[in-house]
Amino acid sequence: MIITLTGSNNYLIRHTLDSLIDQFISKFGIHAVERVDGEHLEPIRLAELLQGASLFAPERLVVVREASTNKLLWEALANWLERVPTETTLVLAESAPDKRTKTYKLLAKMSDLRELGDLQESALAKWLQQYTASLDGSIDLQSAHYLVQQVGLDQWRLSQEIQKLVHYNRAISKESIDVLVEATPQANVFELLDAALGRQPTLVRHLLHKHSAIEDPYKLFGLLVSQIQALVIVKHAEGRAPDTIARETGLHPFVVRKTQTLARVIDKNELNVMINAIATCDTHLKSTGADPWLLLEQCLSKLATR
Repeated sequence: MIITLTGSNNYLIRHTLDSLIDQFISKFGIHAVERVDGEHLEPIRLAELLQGASLFAPERLVVVREASTNKLLWEALANWLERVPTETTLVLAESAPDKRTKTYKLLAKMSDLRELGDLQESALAKWLQQYTASLDGSIDLQSAHYLVQQVGLDQWRLSQEIQKLVHYNRAISKESIDVLVEATPQANVFELLDAALGRQPTLVRHLLHKHSAIEDPYKLFGLLVSQIQALVIVKHAEGRAPDTIARETGLHPFVVRKTQTLARVIDKNELNVMINAIATCDTHLKSTGADPWLLLEQCLSKLATR
């Protein structure tokens, strides 16, 4: 049997792999499992690795990580897939294999190929509730969604943040998230733009003051421009499904869904005002010696008082 674990979600790949190993060990013992780093494996060792027998167990589990990073090994593997014995389970863990290769195409036909990509926000929020419960904590669905919005889709970081939050207070709330979790720069920019489009100039000034202590103004402006570009795309694609917009534009579906909430509160005339304000701010940042934080405040305050 051959199992291929692939995709962008390293967290799911790792935990699926750990689960397979644990199940195999509980059934056949620790000596039935062999782990190999494919990056440094010589192709000549494939015969011994795949067709060797264990003196201690009737079945074997052979785990090879990132074989596709080793070109010679990956090419040679194609000639061995049909020769894997029935008593051997081969698991290939691959983060980004080349789907054009002969080996990948064979694996797509011959193996249990599992594509493990990033979960969408709704699925992540439910997973957060389950994971928190496994740590004897609790988090309501609204707070789980808020945590995803602050941190993003990275399950490794989300799991680490949940462990920290549960240690602080087993009942996780938005308030405890604000105290302990450092939002990503992208989340900070989204919050700023949301305040500006929501006509909240006081909140805009408060957020800029908070970010000025930890952020680079030029980096924040760059992220702001990227968010507005996404907003322009999403606004002009109103009425289309998020996944369709993402597929046709290259934006991440998570970004599209978040940006749609901003797109609903402005019309296209206001969008033009925003573009002009950002263009003016960009010119002033590049051509004057003015305080960049002051220029950002003037720009976003103009949007908030439009």
